[in-house]
Amino acid sequence: MITVYKRKAVPKTVDIIKINDVYFNKYTALVLDEKAEEIIWKIDRSRMIDRYTISSRFDGTRLNIDKLSTGCKTVLNILYNPDKIFDVSECGENALEVIYSLNSGKIYCDYPMIAFDMQEAEGIDSSGSHVFKDYEDLREWWKNEN
Repeated sequence: MITVYKRKAVPKTVDIIKINDVYFNKYTALVLDEKAEEIIWKIDRSRMIDRYTISSRFDGTRLNIDKLSTGCKTVLNILYNPDKIFDVSECGENALEVIYSLNSGKIYCDYPMIAFDMQEAEGIDSSGSHVFKDYEDLREWWKNEN
């Protein structure tokens, strides 16, 4: 289940990663394995050739892994770095759907960013932890910063 943090609930010892492209290129790209293949296909419709190369969905051209979309990089950051909190403000609906299907991971955004078909998410605010099984309940909680 994905964990959503409100600003006031982010632990002071944890930084929010806001520039997902740079974090991915510097850290996450170095640890990719076969788990990344499905994510890259679901979000960008590209095939992973090896850790540093993808095949373009348009014409099959070989591209450096840094050409993935920011949404795809964000999902991979969350998947491979479960101890970090990632800002999801640059994610599209396709990336959000994958984020909300992950078994673990931590996210943050200044405003509600929720996949319409989310099944379950944990929300962390200054009063503690809350589990949400409904899009509307999570949206209401998220937009009411305390």
